[in-house]
Amino acid sequence: MTADEIRPLVISVIIPVYNSAALLSRCLEAVTASDYQQYECIVVDDGSTDNSRATVGRFPVRVLELDGGPRGPAYARNRGAQVAQGEILFFIDADVLIVPDTLSRVAATFARQPRIDAVFGS
Repeated sequence: MTADEIRPLVISVIIPVYNSAALLSRCLEAVTASDYQQYECIVVDDGSTDNSRATVGRFPVRVLELDGGPRGPAYARNRGAQVAQGEILFFIDADVLIVPDTLSRVAATFARQPRIDAVFGS
């Protein structure tokens, strides 16, 4: 199999959010500016009472709205992981701004080292 025949890995970007409209917009701008296009973005709204839901509506992302919240970011991440369709789960918080090559670098790391199960960055 040549490098051209290798199917790119799909990354599921999962973002838990609770009342973070002001930060979420910048986070989603950064995700959608990624130079890696083989991703889905799932925003898990943990019962926000601010404009978080309206903010998400301006971006090409999937929204998972949780009832009865807030239950916390770990719960929201787990719900996002349940519906994710990518081979790689990529968790970030609403106050995180990734750079355009972040997802490319993650995909390349997993492609080069298929035996690894996780990577962490901060």
